[in-house]
Amino acid sequence: MYPEYIVVHTAAFSGENCDRDMIDEWHKARNWSGIGYHFVIINDKHNEKADGTVEKGRPSNKTGAHALGLNSRSLGICCIGHGDKDDFTPAQYESLYSLIQRLMTEFSIPVSKVIGHREMNVLADQNIISSRYRTSKSCPGNKIDMNFIRQQLPSISNSNEHEAAELDTQSRLAMTKAIAILQKHRQQFPNAQDELDEFIHHPEIIAMTR
Repeated sequence: MYPEYIVVHTAAFSGENCDRDMIDEWHKARNWSGIGYHFVIINDKHNEKADGTVEKGRPSNKTGAHALGLNSRSLGICCIGHGDKDDFTPAQYESLYSLIQRLMTEFSIPVSKVIGHREMNVLADQNIISSRYRTSKSCPGNKIDMNFIRQQLPSISNSNEHEAAELDTQSRLAMTKAIAILQKHRQQFPNAQDELDEFIHHPEIIAMTR
């Protein structure tokens, strides 16, 4: 799996000592293979683990089980607590921003694709996912402002978008030069000229080398 999105969740649990292992038990009770989130961020209600501790869940290269309809294209981060009742703690936010920035950089994910679980409905409205994957959940919670979270990550987004545009320009130039070389020496490949012309005049190649 190569993720395109980062999805933020709440555990929707107000009790104490909730962590990766507790969620793993919940998900196994549903007959899942184990925890569906890729990362868990502890809150201030754990007796042994510090507020803001980041725990690894499912490996990042494995499809998660946290956002039906987007699981094969996303990484899931669960912040312990109940987002409808309480905001994330300052330590959780600090860890969340740091983790998201690292994942954005590692997988070239733009800030526009950092979403809360409830924003699956926006993707359905945009026909990015099927409407059958709409959700009635408020996750990561009514106390959580996803726009505010995204506003804390502009530099990573701008950097990634600039790098992507630069790479695209470099790719176009490289393809144009490669075709020019092939055209120059086409007489050396008498048995491949039809295939070469078919390749050069394919709509996708034309679009790339404009």
